[in-house]
Formats: sequence, structure tokens, C-alpha cells
Amino acid sequence: MEKNEKMSFGEWLENLWYHYKWLIIFGGVFVVFLAISIGQMASTKNPDVNFLHVGPMYISSGAADRIEDTMSQFTGDVNGDGKVKVDLLDITVNKLGDESNAVNYDDRNKALQRFQTEIRAGDAVIYLLDKEYFDICIEEGLLTPLKEVLDDADIPENNVDGYGVYVSELDAFKLSGLSSVPDTAILCLRRNPDKDPIKYGRTMEVWNGNRDAFVKLIKFESKEEESK
Repeated sequence: MEKNEKMSFGEWLENLWYHYKWLIIFGGVFVVFLAISIGQMASTKNPDVNFLHVGPMYISSGAADRIEDTMSQFTGDVNGDGKVKVDLLDITVNKLGDESNAVNYDDRNKALQRFQTEIRAGDAVIYLLDKEYFDICIEEGLLTPLKEVLDDADIPENNVDGYGVYVSELDAFKLSGLSSVPDTAILCLRRNPDKDPIKYGRTMEVWNGNRDAFVKLIKFESKEEESK
């Protein structure tokens, strides 16, 4: 009986490919996908400050980038990852005109559903809201009274119901990018986790960092104002 000849390495590879070709292909694709996912997670920065804008006016991605860059000067490394990052989420909710317009009606409903999802499970702590959504948040007890985070002298005279202020009233919103925020948007702060009726997953540490940025925005004065 003849002994089987020992296969060379090349022959062994050829035999392996012949029998397990598809398994190797699928395994390779999975490894590449896993490597890309791990790389993306490693390069993703966790935001230190989270903004939510809700209203009928769309904030472009370019304007959002400028807003995020400008807002980075109002915060520090809240989450301790060695980097400073600000995130702005924009939800455009068109004002409803003729309800017979099914496309408009459907788009509005989808945006409203997203708004409801964000206030219940989202990351944002600082809000920029059109009056309609500002009122909803007040009714649900989600906003921090200005008097809880500001001294009396720092509370804007033209505040909105004691919970917010129109961005057009603030000196800070003359800065790059921030001027893209609609004049009708109201700047307000989410309730801290201990007082919020909805347990939305924010920690006091994160809330405190966002509160500090919110207070700096309210109190900011341009050099023009300071020189007067």
C-alpha cells in the first residue's frame, strides 16, 4: 500500500480554498466589517454638550457645524475623554397648513413623533424650541426655571414664562453660526435628572456640564457691549 504523499503548503492552501471557499469569504467580510465598526467606535467622540433644536426652520449641516465649533468655547471636557465636543440635533417640524395636504401632514406627524422620542429618550439637555414645543415641554414639567440656575440680576428681563429666552435677545447669538438659529427659537434647559418627571438617562454630572454652558450663553457679553 502506497503512502500518501505529503502536500506542499501551496497544495494545502489550494485544497483548503476548494473545500472552504465561501466560508473563508464570508469570514473575511465579517472580520473587515468588525474592524471598521471598532475603528468607528474608537474614533467617535462623546459630546460634552448636547443641543436640540425643534421648529419650522431648518438649520443646515454647515450652520450646525459652525454652531458646534462656536459652542465649544462655552464648555470644557465634561465627560473626561480628553476632548471637547458639542452636538446639535435639528428636528424640522413644518407648520401645518391645509390638513388635506397629506404629504405635509405626514411629514409633520413624523417630526412630532421624533420630538416626543427625543424628549423621552434623547441626549439633549439644552433646547432651542419654537414656542409650540416650548409650551409642550412646560406642560410636561420638563424645563428648569431660570431662577434655579441664574442669579436674579442675570435673568433676562424679556424672558419667556420664566423658563427661557428668545435667542434674538442674547448677545451670544451674534457669534459665528449661532446667528443661523431662528429668531423665534427659545433657549431653555432641561430639568436635572433628580427633578425630571421622565427618567431620560442623563446623569447629574452631564447635566451640570450642560447647565454651565447654558449659563455662560445667557451671561455672555460681546466686547462691544463690555466697552460701553
